Amino acid sequence: MRGLERKRSRVIPLVAVVLAAVACAACQSPPPPLVTEPAGPPPRIRITNVFVFDGRVDGLTPPHDVVLDHGRVEGIVRKGMLPAEGEIVIDGTGHVLMPGLVDVHGHTGSQSAPSWSGAGRFPDPARNLQSYLYAGVTTVFDPGDLAPDVFDRREAVARGELLGPRIFASGPIFTTPGGHPVGALHGIVPWWIRWYVQRRITREVGTPEEARAAVAGLLPTRPDFIKVAVDAVPLGAPTLGGDVLKAIVEEARAHGIRTVAHIGTVADALAAADAGVAAWMHGVYKERIPDEAIARFKAARIPYVATTFVFDGYADLVEGTRTSTALERETVPADVLASLEKVPPDALPEEFHEFMKLLAATREVRCDNVRRVSAAGVPILAGADAQLGVFPGPALHREIDALIRCGVSPVNALRAATSAAARFVTGEDEPEFGIVRAGSRADLLLVNGDPLVEPAAVHSIALVIKDGRILERHPIAGAGATATPGGS
Repeated sequence: MRGLERKRSRVIPLVAVVLAAVACAACQSPPPPLVTEPAGPPPRIRITNVFVFDGRVDGLTPPHDVVLDHGRVEGIVRKGMLPAEGEIVIDGTGHVLMPGLVDVHGHTGSQSAPSWSGAGRFPDPARNLQSYLYAGVTTVFDPGDLAPDVFDRREAVARGELLGPRIFASGPIFTTPGGHPVGALHGIVPWWIRWYVQRRITREVGTPEEARAAVAGLLPTRPDFIKVAVDAVPLGAPTLGGDVLKAIVEEARAHGIRTVAHIGTVADALAAADAGVAAWMHGVYKERIPDEAIARFKAARIPYVATTFVFDGYADLVEGTRTSTALERETVPADVLASLEKVPPDALPEEFHEFMKLLAATREVRCDNVRRVSAAGVPILAGADAQLGVFPGPALHREIDALIRCGVSPVNALRAATSAAARFVTGEDEPEFGIVRAGSRADLLLVNGDPLVEPAAVHSIALVIKDGRILERHPIAGAGATATPGGS
């Protein structure tokens, strides 16, 4: 009996801590929304005298009027025509209309604020979704999140019960026992909640039989993809491969589901390609791709989701060189951004110190990898990988900048975040979003200036339109935002 009492004395305080933490989070007043949408059905809208980047051709369509109705692009018509009665008219003079952005590596349930920024910060998926929309990201592929939470979130957005970008999701990450992201979870997730998170965000499989059973067990949630981790994080961690990796890919393919792979080295990338994955969900970021291996990357015909900024961002953190962007200041509390300017010495687990040093040392190597594989014709897709210091929405803009810095042309960097991204996540040659044409979804971005000539123009957002509704954007108090063009 005394032993039982001693066990209870340890359990009761733990329960009290958990309940107190949840209560503390619940008692905080929610922040004002970053975006709101008008009630009612999508109105008929005419954007006049506007240049169009349709996501397909290299240049801009000369100024036209673009008519939206019932949440779709009705047509791109000759400018100067009289508006129909009841149309909302937006003057697009001097602006460019382009597809809403697509983040091919987003995490809708992530927490980007560091643990040292203050107590009581819990993941806020609804806020993340608003942040994506504020930054003009109207579609997100979430390759790794809690299940079934992310699938419930996907359906709530699709039903219009939750305001957010369209979500494609893979759910848990398939990995070898103890493989990534298990090590990362042990480093950053408190022990008292890790047991809950780990079993929902991973599937640890050690044999082909376990792998096939785990894929089959996920099917009722209707995953859009299966995600596998073929990378050692932290350095020296075990990695998925061989017959187990092939079993996952084959079982998923048997059910019409594509598999994507988190990779880090050349060997990781080629093993994933040989297993039949549909995309590399990171570039080779740990080492230089030998010149003689570039041909193998091209021959694989697999998209390369570089996620350059996430690694550069960690390098900036450890080097103390991180600065905030305008979109971050408009969507992220100032104290959170300030906390990223100086990382406490003991903030990162010891087992990640060498990993962070590697990221700092390979900054230009991974950029050169992007340049060379892109020049060879490997398809490049834009993904930001929201996590610590990588904020949903604004981070995709950082990734577009990173791609351009690494030698991807502005038009191809924009395609990587629009039409090419949409083709990949849907598996369709003519997706209904990610492009601007008659009949496409009215998921659109109106920007101040020409992003093909001045890439920074894509960050200067005048309007975000989701499903034919003009969203009202509310920057954090004091941050300011670009003025909306006049309408009537």
